[in-house]
Amino acid sequence: MNEVLSILLLGYREFFANPKTWAVFAFIAGFTALACAIGLRKRVLSAAALRNTGATLAVLSVNLLLAPVVYVIAGKMLALYARFGIPSVSQEFWAGVPWIFIALAGLAAKDFADYWSHRLLHTPLFWPIHAVHHSDTHVNGFTTFRVHVLELVLMNVAYITLLTWLGIPSAMIVAAYVFASMHNAYIHFEVDVDHGPLNWLIASPRFHRWHHADYPPAYGKNLANMIPLYDILFGTYYRAGPCLEKMGAEREGIPGTDPARLILLPFTLWARRIGQGLRALRRLARPLA
Repeated sequence: MNEVLSILLLGYREFFANPKTWAVFAFIAGFTALACAIGLRKRVLSAAALRNTGATLAVLSVNLLLAPVVYVIAGKMLALYARFGIPSVSQEFWAGVPWIFIALAGLAAKDFADYWSHRLLHTPLFWPIHAVHHSDTHVNGFTTFRVHVLELVLMNVAYITLLTWLGIPSAMIVAAYVFASMHNAYIHFEVDVDHGPLNWLIASPRFHRWHHADYPPAYGKNLANMIPLYDILFGTYYRAGPCLEKMGAEREGIPGTDPARLILLPFTLWARRIGQGLRALRRLARPLA
């Protein structure tokens, strides 16, 4: 019982004592206040935005309850990785290297891990997990929190494993996580901001808005959370002007504002696909009967 309680406390502390959490909330609140001040209130506080944000916060609340589960699974996966004894970069390698270069290396490595995890989530098998994030029909800063707990496990294990293998000091891992999380909120803001000649280096809201567009030519494109160069190198870059397409995944019948259905969505979609597969097998078997 004491062990379970300790795990619960550690899991909740991972969220509530994490500077990233409060930095992102403050960042989103600051943007919302600024947007209202410059006349964007009708858009950022519209009925559709509030409904979607309410569903997002409900998903976040469930994730908070499951935070210890994420903590435990991530810890078990990393312990399993450690048992393989894979050679890694020693932390001594970074001794004497200016902190700014370590931080940049950490950000580049984290986004590399995030890119491939994100690409995996856009494959048929894992899409039901990521569909929760794409269900938001009014993408805004809070959308960064609309993530299924299974996705949290996958993304966290992937980037922590890579950064640990690189021997990145723990302080720099935390710093990279905080900065990346704030940037993730930024690219979900409902503004058409483009970075011009720096588009290849750092993702903009316009770049990421196309990723969320319910527009087939852009499906599975612009997967990098922070560094679009990865999309350019690996053939998933989609460059276009302002995104005026609808957000969300409504054409796939994915709910946007029902928290209960969103939480169960991966299991619902997997069950639907299994059912479709079984029906297809039965149709194939009929001529042989």
